Amino acid sequence: MFEKLIEAAVEKALDRRTVRPDRKLTPEGYHPLPEIMGKLYEWVFIPFRGAEILVEIRYPRSTQLPDVDKLYGIIDQQKKETKLTRQQIIDFLNIQEECCKAVLNRPTFEELEQAIHGKDCVLETNRKRIAELREKIKTVNGSEKFELQQEIDRAELFTGYILPDDTMIVLTNIALGVDISDITKLTREKLITAYSKARLYNGKPSDYIPGVFTDGDRQNIDDYATLLGSEEEAKRIKNRRK
Repeated sequence: MFEKLIEAAVEKALDRRTVRPDRKLTPEGYHPLPEIMGKLYEWVFIPFRGAEILVEIRYPRSTQLPDVDKLYGIIDQQKKETKLTRQQIIDFLNIQEECCKAVLNRPTFEELEQAIHGKDCVLETNRKRIAELREKIKTVNGSEKFELQQEIDRAELFTGYILPDDTMIVLTNIALGVDISDITKLTREKLITAYSKARLYNGKPSDYIPGVFTDGDRQNIDDYATLLGSEEEAKRIKNRRK
């Protein structure tokens, strides 16, 4: 009898925790990423133009990150197959770059940038091309000026961000806790249910979403669950009136 009571207590405690791939137990709830990982720094191999480089990364807190809500908004728009404006692409890349700066510890983002600078012949060629185009665009009008401006815009995007795409994507995912947080496991149905429970019990939707999340996930869950739940309520009201 006593053994069963102990076993039940242990199982209850384990139910509040999630087992990570490295077999460490992580407490359920909302925590800074370093707390979830159980460390602040870690040496990892990351992709770099198809190859791999060894860097020391730091796991940042949500307060050390840029406006990732804007990043998620742009990603949602991409999923809807809506073409992004040039400014949205720039905003997206700027946020990625800030995430990389927050994550890279050794070498720092600036040190890695300096190591690449001057050695990438393609970048240097494009920078010279931009200078030439800016001079040329002063002498033309109409459609030719429009076409030259588009070429300048493309070249500026190419040269404005020195880290390769695969490197920036991985470092951004590390900064956001992708594959560590349970945020990617959430569904529309779970968020709407959480919103309904929050309305019923006078709480926040995030109070009714079990799992392991970063400290920055809570607001995103509350906002998105409220949006979906409100839309669902509006549909029900509209159907009743028919």
